[in-house]
Amino acid sequence: MRLSKPPVLLACDTTQGACSVALLKDGEIFSELQEMTRGHAEALMPMIEKICADTATPMNTIQRLAVTHGPGTFTGVRVGLSAMRGLALALPAPLCAIGTLHAMAAAAPVSDTPLLVAVDARRDTYYTQAFDAQNQPRSEPQACSLAQVLAWFESGNVRVAGSGAAAIVQSGDPRFLNIDIAPYPHAAQVVDLAAARSSADWAQGDRHVEPLYLRAPDATLPNPDKQLRRLEDGA
Repeated sequence: MRLSKPPVLLACDTTQGACSVALLKDGEIFSELQEMTRGHAEALMPMIEKICADTATPMNTIQRLAVTHGPGTFTGVRVGLSAMRGLALALPAPLCAIGTLHAMAAAAPVSDTPLLVAVDARRDTYYTQAFDAQNQPRSEPQACSLAQVLAWFESGNVRVAGSGAAAIVQSGDPRFLNIDIAPYPHAAQVVDLAAARSSADWAQGDRHVEPLYLRAPDATLPNPDKQLRRLEDGA
């Protein structure tokens, strides 16, 4: 009996300090990553086109799509979601969302201690998620202060990863050990996590995947009432 080939799967991440794409084809993962704090929107589609060209993969042969949906920067999360939603409609192909912190945890080697992924969101806020020794989620992503993060684990040693790891380790609690992985997700891990999903999960794929925001945006629209008052005062 001849087995069918595994589906061709394209994934991307633009949520944090890098822009990355990965393609799963014939059981092999091809990936590209560029570190950047801005410019994801300009970089993403050329990177997708390049990886398809380099692997001789016509866009219309891509069968599944995956994208990180947060938490992360507001602009970065929207860039990846918008691009993959558009591809999902154009191909058409099912789209699944992978949590940013879960993708980061997937890059860590398994151990005999739990894992905490923490991303520094500034102003004493950390995007955090707890994982077990096999790097499987044991909590939902949350926005916490440093004091709240330290209170998550009452006893035992904890591996810590992400851009917030340094602050946690420097708190002086000897239970927390920083592990050396990239402080941002990589689309190669997104492909791995998406490929592990069941056919039933893919059958329920949603091309209108929603962003995962854990706090309100820092930037706000101008208040028209304040503008009117300034005009009336002659400002």
